[in-house]
Amino acid sequence: MSETKTAISLGVDEEQLLFIWDSLTQPERKLFLRDSPDAMVPIAAREYSTSPVTWLLGSKMFPQQVRTRDEHDQNVAAKPFPDKPYIREMVRLWEGNRMNLWEKSRQVMASWTLCALYLWDAQFGMNRLNFIQSKKEEDSDALLQRCFFIWEQQDDWLKEMFPAVYTYCHIEFAYTDRKSELARSRLWGIAQGPDVLRQHTGSGLFVDEAAFQVDLEK
Repeated sequence: MSETKTAISLGVDEEQLLFIWDSLTQPERKLFLRDSPDAMVPIAAREYSTSPVTWLLGSKMFPQQVRTRDEHDQNVAAKPFPDKPYIREMVRLWEGNRMNLWEKSRQVMASWTLCALYLWDAQFGMNRLNFIQSKKEEDSDALLQRCFFIWEQQDDWLKEMFPAVYTYCHIEFAYTDRKSELARSRLWGIAQGPDVLRQHTGSGLFVDEAAFQVDLEK
């Protein structure tokens, strides 16, 4: 550990720091973060950007970043995302498959989970264009507002690293540390309809309440 601490005190770049981190055992990592707390930001940023379940639910070393709003509870502004086995399974399937169809009951956090996952993809990805579709445009915007609520509840350093702007039916990430104007990602809320996406090439599509969209098969 003394060699690692010396490297940090001398000042290493982010790539070297992550290389050092990858070479440590789990107990060494705990000591490393205790002795070098400034190293937490780039390490946590990489962990969150590569593991949506860690960002969503947290781990022993990295706190969860996702909180939800409970319309049935007016006493708490934001609640930690519930750690349920079926939610972990949803994340696993979402990561591993290009298309998923979920038959669900109400009040199981499915819409919140998928809002979080498509936000994660836009926040940590580059040049992502994810569409969120519901029956009406205002319903899609309500889902976008959930996405932005999740973004707002993250730690300040993450919001500074990945700044986002919400407007009606849109969330845009502008990367302040990248020069290219193309280095952006967006979430776009759209209404149902067979021609809505005709002129656009999306990175992902979340269709909420798909069984109630009459034009879905078109």
